[in-house]
Amino acid sequence: MKITIKMDAKVEKYKEIALRILSPIKLIDDKTKADKNFIFSAKRCPTINRLPDYYLVYFLFADLLKYKDLGKFEKIAWSFPIEYNGKAFLIEYRKFGIGIFVNEIEKDQVEANEIVNKIIRAVKAVKLYYNYVAGEGVKKSEINVNNFNFDLLERFNYLKDS
Repeated sequence: MKITIKMDAKVEKYKEIALRILSPIKLIDDKTKADKNFIFSAKRCPTINRLPDYYLVYFLFADLLKYKDLGKFEKIAWSFPIEYNGKAFLIEYRKFGIGIFVNEIEKDQVEANEIVNKIIRAVKAVKLYYNYVAGEGVKKSEINVNNFNFDLLERFNYLKDS
């Protein structure tokens, strides 16, 4: 029980670090400026190819910071609406990868790049949190690998039985 309490304190510490780095990024609210159809009309910011791996961004926002994921939609695996300097943005993992989605590319590109820089810094700062999550998954046997290769399975079974 003591280990859990200590690690919970560390998780809170990582959360505080991430929030400090990401500031002024926050959850979207009623005061956030956005078109009423923004979620459906948002455009991928074209110069954003520097985001960390999608799963690191997902763990940062969903697992550590507890941001609301809008869920799956056509060609969208996950979507986090955020506010940055009073404006709405989306961080999404779509069919063609992760990206920052904006209302008007020309007007929002500078801020989108600032968001990307903050996400990169936050992911690096909480690297030990990812190690903790992975370690806990291994301890609880929650890590699983699906094998769809029959030849490899057959070879494994042969060696196991030999």
